Amino acid sequence: MREKLSVQGLEAITDTPAEFTAHIAAEVPKWAKVIRQAGIVAD
Repeated sequence: MREKLSVQGLEAITDTPAEFTAHIAAEVPKWAKVIRQAGIVAD
């Protein structure tokens, strides 16, 4: 699986559930700002 992801330019990482939750919590505000500034809306 890692090889398949690597070919696509992706990297598989392993985190604990708590680490994953923290990562997502940090990403949401960053991407929300990008979405607002770009004026992106859901159809």
